[in-house]
Amino acid sequence: MAFRKRDTSNDQCRVWAEISRSALLNNVAVVRSQLIPEVQIAAVVKADAYGHKAELVAPILENEAGLAFFSVATLEEAIELRDIGIKGDILILSSVDPRYVPELKHYNLIVTLMDESYIEPYALMAAQSDGVLRLHLKLDTGMARLGLATTGDNLEQSVKAAMSIEAAPKLNLEGVFSHLASGAADPEYSAHQLALFKNFLSIFQERSGRKLIRHLAASNALTNPDFALDLVRAGIVLYGGQAPPPVLWQELRPVMSLFSRVYLLRDVPRGTSVSYSQTWHARRDTRLALIEAGYADGIMRILSNRGSWLINGVEAPIVGRVCMDCCLVDVTDLPQVQIGDRALFFGEYKGQVLSAAAQAEKAETIDYELFTGITARVPRILV
Repeated sequence: MAFRKRDTSNDQCRVWAEISRSALLNNVAVVRSQLIPEVQIAAVVKADAYGHKAELVAPILENEAGLAFFSVATLEEAIELRDIGIKGDILILSSVDPRYVPELKHYNLIVTLMDESYIEPYALMAAQSDGVLRLHLKLDTGMARLGLATTGDNLEQSVKAAMSIEAAPKLNLEGVFSHLASGAADPEYSAHQLALFKNFLSIFQERSGRKLIRHLAASNALTNPDFALDLVRAGIVLYGGQAPPPVLWQELRPVMSLFSRVYLLRDVPRGTSVSYSQTWHARRDTRLALIEAGYADGIMRILSNRGSWLINGVEAPIVGRVCMDCCLVDVTDLPQVQIGDRALFFGEYKGQVLSAAAQAEKAETIDYELFTGITARVPRILV
């Protein structure tokens, strides 16, 4: 028996995410407005474009917004971008097993060198085939996570490591970067990180005579010209998410809007317990609406009795435990609600916005986690 391919239009889906081309292009323009023309934007599209679907987002960024630099987290993500036709530079923001140097060269990818132990294996593997291996060097300036050290006695060792990359004939060191722990939220600590970054660069450039592409600012600092060097890594702001200082980002629009529908309506008397574990009891005669989205779709269970859905322009609170495939909301105060009405979990609909940041705060997390937590079974539809 032949089965019909699933219709992924929003008319057929129980839950779906609309990805707005116009919002994405708007956000690129807003980011550009904060930068001097000489500063290049690197679009961060790791984690499937923060859950927005890279195969939808990346071509728009390259072909319509004119961006020519992309950042991802893994080799697999980089190859996927090439497979969908992305031609710009692609930086993998971590080191890759040296066994995959041939793939890095074949797809013309830039890999991060974040530990001295990778230098020799990269050089050996790169020497076995034509062409050079493109590299950016990562420095640890205060995250204590990844990168070559920039403080104390370790600074000299890190500079020597960078010089050894220069000496390897098949390694091409193109750039150097670090990551700010707090960005604009902690200017003093960020200034300390910037000073360490510049000190390393000064010593390296004096010895090598070379100027590298420098990038330090991600979304949380790219409005500050001290941190926006040759390149800025724009991630969450491209998708309309929240980054400090929020006053500068008021023109951003949410790129993803997550929807479901009212599937059932049920009237229950006062005192009725709702959903698993009886965590919520009706304090009055209550009308409940069942929404066809649950934690298997990315509606986090911690939002039980905390989160909400926007229905007909009004926030209706989630009551009882969020289930795997559905949740319940109290629509007693929405007398006009009907089965089939669209429900917005976050995003924008008919001029009204329910921000992902607001939902994330109720879940004691950040919008990054909310976006990337929308699961693969939720279709993304470009609008």
